[in-house]
Amino acid sequence: MKALQSILSKTVCRMVGGLYDLAAGPFPKVVRIETTNACNAKCIICPHGTIGRKIQHMDDDLFEQVIDECARHGCKEIHLHNFGEPLMDKKLESRVVHAKQKGLKKVKIFSNGSLLSPQRAEALIDAGLDEIKISFDGATREEFERIRTPLKFDTVVSNIKSLVAMRDQKKSPMSIHVACCSTTDKQGTMDSLESIVDGFSFGKIHNWAGETPEGDSDADDSTGEQPAGTVRKPCSRLWRTCTVLAGGDVSLCCLDYDGQHVLGHIDRQTTIADVWRGEAYRSVRAKHKQAKQADLSLCQNCTKAFL
Repeated sequence: MKALQSILSKTVCRMVGGLYDLAAGPFPKVVRIETTNACNAKCIICPHGTIGRKIQHMDDDLFEQVIDECARHGCKEIHLHNFGEPLMDKKLESRVVHAKQKGLKKVKIFSNGSLLSPQRAEALIDAGLDEIKISFDGATREEFERIRTPLKFDTVVSNIKSLVAMRDQKKSPMSIHVACCSTTDKQGTMDSLESIVDGFSFGKIHNWAGETPEGDSDADDSTGEQPAGTVRKPCSRLWRTCTVLAGGDVSLCCLDYDGQHVLGHIDRQTTIADVWRGEAYRSVRAKHKQAKQADLSLCQNCTKAFL
């Protein structure tokens, strides 16, 4: 069984990784910019409380350098979030304005919605934000507030409704979606917002690159052995998305919340393109194409590393 599993994993990784190589360009299609790694929530499904990195906001010069480079390369999509609540950044709206003025076609944030007051909502709409996804977990007020402590269910629901109404009033093209990864009742979770927002999506809780016990991974954390009945796959993030942390480090992926595996550092001498085409990225892509994800501590048990 293990021999067959290994053969299948190598075959899948080689074939899919080869296709990723063909599709990848000299610059990432998506750049995730962590303008802040601060957060106002202590969600039980998130390891933010254990973060070892310095809590900080991205320096203006670094942000502008990253945005300017993305614009020069015609980057398709910019995410102004990563491991933190983007609305903790008081400069968020002006950062959106800068990105749109540089001609970036899609600027997106992922928020918990608790700080999305009518004033912030209007400012984001006026800034030209293209898309916002709001995390919303729990089918009832009690379940939501247990999962997303200390956020308040009524506040988040009210903020979302207010944002949609203001978006419609201003005839803005902003897309407003809600995302859920933890609930006991999907329909119950959707009841308060389904007919209001543009879309509702459900996903699985991941295990934060094998660093937390949550998620759907059956891998043996102590050995890193591939669980029975599973097949390895290369992670598309390595060919598609670049994650720039608040201090300028480029992390392995968005699940590397503590910046454990740094692939490079953006500064005046080093660009995203330099890191994207550099040896560190080539090395981790090669591991994934060879089904050797177990050689990478953050990939060996990550739920995103298996079919």
